[in-house]
Amino acid sequence: MSNQRSFRGINRIRVKNIFPLSLSVFVLTIFNMAGQERNSAPKAQLFELLPPSESNVHFNNILKQTKADNIFVYKGFYKGGGVAIGDINNDDLLDIYFTGNQVGDKLYLNKGNFKFEDITFSAGILNRGGWSTHVSIVDVNNDGCKDIYVCKSLYDNQEKLRENELYINNGNLTFTEAAAQYNLNDNKRTTEANFFDFDRDGDFDVYIVNQPKNSSILAPKGSEKKIEPHENYRLLENKGGTFVETPTNGSISNYGYGLSSAIADFDNDGWQDIYVANDYKGPDFFYINNKDGTFTNKIYENIKHTSYFSMGADIGDINNDGWMDFVVLDMVAEDNFKLKSNMSSMNPVEFWDNVSQGGHYQYMFNTLQLNNGVDANGGLLFSEIGQMAGISSTDWSWSPLLADFDNDGLLDLFVTNGVRHEIGNTDALKRLNGYIADILEKHNLENNADIDIWQYINLEEVLSFFPSDKVKNYMFQNTNGLRFQKTSDAWGFDQETFSTGAAYGDLDNDGDLDLVVNNIDEVAHVYRNRANTIKKNNYLRIKFENAGKAQSFFGTKVTIYHKNGFQTAQLTNARGINSSSEEIIHFGLKGITRIDSIKIDWFNGRTSFVRKKVKPNQTLILDMQKQKMHDSNEAVSNYIFEDITSEAQVNYIHKENRFDDYAREVLLPHRMSTLGPGLAVSDADGNGLKDFYIGGPQQGLGKLFTQQTNGSFVENPIKLIPDLNREDMGAVFFDADNDGDQDLYVVSGGNEFEKDSQNYQDRLYLNSGDGKFGLADNVLPTINASGSRVKVADYDNDGDMDLFVGGRQVPGAYPEPAKSYLLKNLLNETGRLLFLEENKPLMEKLGMVTDAVWTDFDTDGDLDLIVAGMWMPITVLENTGGTFSNSTQKFGLQETSGWWSSITGSDMDNDGDDDYVLGNLGLNYKYKARPNEPFSVHQGDFDGNGKKDIVLSYYNYGEQYPLRGRSCSSQQVPSIKKKFKSYNEFASASLQDVYGQSSLSTALHYEAKTFASISMENLGNGKFNIKPLPDLAQISSINSSVIHDVDNDGIKDVIVAGNLFGSEIETTRNDASLGLFLKGKRDFEFEPVPMGKSGLNISDDVKEIKLIDYGKGKALVVAINNGRARLIKINSK
Repeated sequence: MSNQRSFRGINRIRVKNIFPLSLSVFVLTIFNMAGQERNSAPKAQLFELLPPSESNVHFNNILKQTKADNIFVYKGFYKGGGVAIGDINNDDLLDIYFTGNQVGDKLYLNKGNFKFEDITFSAGILNRGGWSTHVSIVDVNNDGCKDIYVCKSLYDNQEKLRENELYINNGNLTFTEAAAQYNLNDNKRTTEANFFDFDRDGDFDVYIVNQPKNSSILAPKGSEKKIEPHENYRLLENKGGTFVETPTNGSISNYGYGLSSAIADFDNDGWQDIYVANDYKGPDFFYINNKDGTFTNKIYENIKHTSYFSMGADIGDINNDGWMDFVVLDMVAEDNFKLKSNMSSMNPVEFWDNVSQGGHYQYMFNTLQLNNGVDANGGLLFSEIGQMAGISSTDWSWSPLLADFDNDGLLDLFVTNGVRHEIGNTDALKRLNGYIADILEKHNLENNADIDIWQYINLEEVLSFFPSDKVKNYMFQNTNGLRFQKTSDAWGFDQETFSTGAAYGDLDNDGDLDLVVNNIDEVAHVYRNRANTIKKNNYLRIKFENAGKAQSFFGTKVTIYHKNGFQTAQLTNARGINSSSEEIIHFGLKGITRIDSIKIDWFNGRTSFVRKKVKPNQTLILDMQKQKMHDSNEAVSNYIFEDITSEAQVNYIHKENRFDDYAREVLLPHRMSTLGPGLAVSDADGNGLKDFYIGGPQQGLGKLFTQQTNGSFVENPIKLIPDLNREDMGAVFFDADNDGDQDLYVVSGGNEFEKDSQNYQDRLYLNSGDGKFGLADNVLPTINASGSRVKVADYDNDGDMDLFVGGRQVPGAYPEPAKSYLLKNLLNETGRLLFLEENKPLMEKLGMVTDAVWTDFDTDGDLDLIVAGMWMPITVLENTGGTFSNSTQKFGLQETSGWWSSITGSDMDNDGDDDYVLGNLGLNYKYKARPNEPFSVHQGDFDGNGKKDIVLSYYNYGEQYPLRGRSCSSQQVPSIKKKFKSYNEFASASLQDVYGQSSLSTALHYEAKTFASISMENLGNGKFNIKPLPDLAQISSINSSVIHDVDNDGIKDVIVAGNLFGSEIETTRNDASLGLFLKGKRDFEFEPVPMGKSGLNISDDVKEIKLIDYGKGKALVVAINNGRARLIKINSK
């Protein structure tokens, strides 16, 4: 098994990237939205909704709102009930338990063939009038019979009704309520209980999520004390048949409004960890098990950002790499109307205050956290990929379930959806505020803080303010391990409901997973899965026993090995929200006909193996007592990349100056002042060792680091007189004056200064020959554009080095095209070092240039330029006798406009011409672009106030809309509030409705038609073959890349890095990249090697990476915005 090392992109079940083979195919196919349901010929639906008359399941969670009990008094009033599926009588048929809010719970016995019997009363399930939330089926006392634990909430003044209930299984279809006996009768508004063996002592402890005292503004005043952190989240140890508080509560002492938790061994160390999903502005928690009875919250170290209103959660290995991923739901709609009518804009001040006060980067989207494994230092890191996966927006969602519903070997995602009244509707909230204000003005003239406002409120009238529309639940099919396709209708989920808790299990023992859903004000749904007859894929199910007893085995992880690689699954107690699913390991196998071996990592830390061949399409029963146990051994990895920053004494920290880009341009898509620094690499001091320069921020200085023979670097001062007021972007070493040493050119950029400011003047520093630099006067022309990169080449073949300097932006005038510069070196013509601008008309408004490469792409003997930029196509500047022309359309690249951020050239296929890798925004961002539905920007004076306005727009279901909502848009154009008096009106308005076709037609207008990062093979004769890079390279922006044969196999590899941390706060920042090693195959295919295998971990806001000779090998120098520069050694074979 030691050779079966798991890493992303390899050993995956039938997970392939199918790349288009030409540019035309690329632009037509790559931008299909992952979450958009395909139109296809009608087929038999995978799931069949059984009528209650057939299943005999008539449970209905009916809610009746009164002045004492309603959504305005209790925030959790619409959270609904849950479902638990488990075998309570060991007859191999899974039974169902429903929790009710204002109705009693129900227990249904599975009689076979989807017939169920209501045995609630005879089984001894009580109805004391409490409000049930979560339910777990778990063998609490290890007697082999599954018990039932029910959580209770709400009811401020009735603590007795809030006591949780534990039903001990008597073994004869009856239960005895014994919560007090087991010390589990918690009354602190429990929303979830998650059973697991945190100390690996062989019995199941419990993590209880309680909620704070009722804080609704319309709740009656009470004397209840504020909950303490150790009461808010409780870790109880199972000791001698009762549950006791752990010392220091396991070091869990945070405060929040928890809705769910997900428990798994996330770091593969054999110990169970806890993720807690918290509602509202408080951060989620991520508790890593310290293996000593305590946990440490590492949410900030391990998770880059989270959902804002975190709801239900679930775990699973979505891409079959052996690491547990997880999903958390939020409440954002996918359609434009609901998106803009249900939430007013996020407040930037509140957002950043929350971050600074201990909150996280929290965004109103579902999050799918991809587990990258651990790095060389044991650090666990996740990449959030919900946007690329296509599952980020599913309306007001509650319960996610990750399971292989079609048995194809990949975990799919089911999401319950709907809220009884849309209490986030902005217009309704404004109306409610006015309604309450009128009451107070009329009936509370003395400002009595204790007024009973409910005596004046008409509840039915207030509820009528808020829309109440049933919606469909979501089903997503996992298509390749990283992307999901919406299949709700195709798979049979076309009913509109208010659904909350849900659970899955094979209710009819036919080898596929059925679903049970708890609805509000509607009979619960029981779905029969027909995958076994429609898809006919193979499967394997694994149950566990201990000495013949069907105990619980939560935390047990199973890995199966077969010809296509391996798959991993883990048992966990609580899944989704309010619910728990079957306690059976289920693997879909598609066409696999034989399992070669099985590895079982038991919940108590021991490991066993099944080394014989196992046939599919069966339920395998493994008895723990009969297994030959081994101690778990952690695999030792030999990483390709090694961070030696500290060892090499590279101590530079880039500290970005504070500047508010949005104060000048409120609707910027992201900050334009945080795009540096850049890098330059060469032997600056002439000692035969490569050195590097890294740029400084405005109000800071760049630094030169010279390499020493012992492998360390020494910081050397440069006389940088004007630099303190300039922001360094690109830089390059080159011999400007042909004296045999390396001079330094530094590009000035940023967004802090006004247009044409002298602070954008670039600088040239001449080397005196010993690594000492001085500013060259009167050598450069006036350069007053905010720049990006500088590229060096003797394009006119006159023996001295010329320059191309890219213009990045026009400060304060986004997205106007910036001026770039082609600087001809006159040294050999005049004998004097002097640079002269050439091709001015072409360069004047070239675009928002981010990068460029000198390349003789047409092999005609002179150097051309290929330029990358924002809102630009891949731009070809063809050199004809020293004069350049824009030949983009000539070579068929005019439809490639994107947010290109980098380009690197090299002869990757050894055919004698340069090929290219181009970095783009990526496919994991809120903004989507396709050729027929581009992402657009208009700039114009839309309100006639003499100032240019920015309007970003996108397509939603075929219609073009403004990207931003009414609040943000009216900050820029105040007349919008007058034109659209309500949020609902604005939400219904198209781009043309809001701004007018005449104004749009005269505005500056750009379109982005692709956000995918690509490779571009040069086929010769002006032809290119464009392919998107693998999905794992699309999870964030690629700001820089290096082409190098890392593993010395004769095929060039690619290393990419990036991210974009400066996104406006309603858009999730691009932070998923850790850097990525793309191992080159042939034919421009690349195998992504994840962090856990490669060791490459540069998860910051990386702006540039460069290869540097280091010792006898190579290393990467990494420039990071607002962070510490890094040096990464490459351990080549």
